[in-house]
Amino acid sequence: MPSTLLTDIAEAKITAAAGSGAQVAITHIALGDGNGANYGPSFSQTALRRERARKPIDKRHIVGSNAWRVKAEFGPETAAFHVREMGFFDADGDLIAIWAGNDVQARQTGAITYLVDHVLSFKRVGEGLIIVNAPDDALFDLSVATARSLANLQLEQLRQAEALRRLTGSY
Repeated sequence: MPSTLLTDIAEAKITAAAGSGAQVAITHIALGDGNGANYGPSFSQTALRRERARKPIDKRHIVGSNAWRVKAEFGPETAAFHVREMGFFDADGDLIAIWAGNDVQARQTGAITYLVDHVLSFKRVGEGLIIVNAPDDALFDLSVATARSLANLQLEQLRQAEALRRLTGSY
């Protein structure tokens, strides 16, 4: 079964950042073809076996005290290959987490939009060391919808006030 591992680099960086005010910001997702074969990931990996595409994370949100969900879209212009591995990289370009497995059902990129919707778990590091600094997408979407509704309501009130002024002739 495919699994997601937090790398040794990730454990070291997160532990070093704990209590120091420093952050380990996971910013990018990379896809690879595993050099043409499935494999079991290892904690000591520093790169994908063969990275084929990388892009910034589009959305992230909290799903638990030590987990968050990341989303990204690799558009149809992405080169065509079979995805057998995914890497999650920080702002320094270090591999923080890797997803791979001996029984991965490889899926093809290219000519379609390849969606990544993945939950990253940080169970490997000590409890309390992870502070997930990710927006809550659902809350953000609700905030935007509420603001839009209030703006529309205010606009309608202004239109009605203008209509009343015209009818009563009080300018």
